[in-house]
Amino acid sequence: MSWSSKLQGIVALLSTKAEYVAAMEAGKEVCWMRNLLFKMGFTSNAPSNLCIDNQSAIQVAKNLEQHSHMKQLDLKMFWLHNIVDQKIISLEFACTEHMPADILTKALPKVKSTYS
Repeated sequence: MSWSSKLQGIVALLSTKAEYVAAMEAGKEVCWMRNLLFKMGFTSNAPSNLCIDNQSAIQVAKNLEQHSHMKQLDLKMFWLHNIVDQKIISLEFACTEHMPADILTKALPKVKSTYS
């Protein structure tokens, strides 16, 4: 339903932080869609699923206190943790092979020859 591509506004020193920031941006889009659907008369009490291919970023969003290397997060980045805690969004792990958006961001693999 929605697609966007842009550079992150911050420099992330860890892949976990980069994935967390991307999840935060995707989470904002999910909330916008939920609000749009609500205004159109569609309601849902169930959390919306957000698939992430980084298990460490999922753990950070669920429990910020246990990840000491994420201390440098700005306060605005605590938003995702709060939305997950309020059960508005549910984070799920999806392995990279099952992420359809990757075809837009990563090189396609070489086709394997059947004549090995």
